Amino acid sequence: MSTPFRLLLSVAAFFGVWLLVFYVSLMLLPDALAWLQPLAALGFAIWMARRVWRQLEVITDASLPVFVGIGAAALGGLGFVAGFFGPMIFAPGANQGPLLGIFITGPGGALLGALVGWLVWLKQRA
Repeated sequence: MSTPFRLLLSVAAFFGVWLLVFYVSLMLLPDALAWLQPLAALGFAIWMARRVWRQLEVITDASLPVFVGIGAAALGGLGFVAGFFGPMIFAPGANQGPLLGIFITGPGGALLGALVGWLVWLKQRA
């Protein structure tokens, strides 16, 4: 796979996982562990970005779960970021804007990414 496309997918997975882990840790961790929230989010995001980068390096011999997982992480991350920050930028008065990314575009992107990953895997096998 080409390096710019690998970079794009890795960055998308990084930001999607970083935001998801950061906001989940805001809800789960007590205030005394506030310093742990950005560190945990950054650690998981770096791990996912490296995993996506390495898995896309030798994509020809990868299995179905690799294709589905990378597609779901990449498009789910992009959908989440677009749905979360898009309403903040384009409609700042909409108080429920970030919920679009959390409940609609993030999961929708993950499902669409899993489907695309499955279709790419089928095409690679043929």
